[in-house]
Amino acid sequence: MRKYTQPLVVFVILGLSLCEGLGHSRNVSEATQEVASDVHSGKDVAIKAIVAKKPKPSYTREARKDKIEGTVILRCIFASNGEVTNIQVISGLPDGLTERAVKAAQKIKFKPATRDGKPVSMWMQLEYNFNLR
Repeated sequence: MRKYTQPLVVFVILGLSLCEGLGHSRNVSEATQEVASDVHSGKDVAIKAIVAKKPKPSYTREARKDKIEGTVILRCIFASNGEVTNIQVISGLPDGLTERAVKAAQKIKFKPATRDGKPVSMWMQLEYNFNLR
């Protein structure tokens, strides 16, 4: 997952530069504009993002067979538009568990953080524990 983060950021920056250079900044997608906007830490917002629904990832057959247990740690942006974006793997697990955690993170429902009464984007760290029972 991590190897794709840098090229995407470069693409977004180049895309912004190209659109501005051509005088078409209005045609830049909302997703690109979100990446270019300010992202705050928890201490910089008046009210932090409030998670309403955090789906749990399921085990893969391979991870169950190999008895893999542990925690996947992700860093991501809880964007002002209500989407979880820019997911970065801080600590992963094998056998598809990291990918399952990322997919679960993408489905999180939340109320965006606010600053000065307006929704803003903020960085969040997520942890997904995988334990066999």
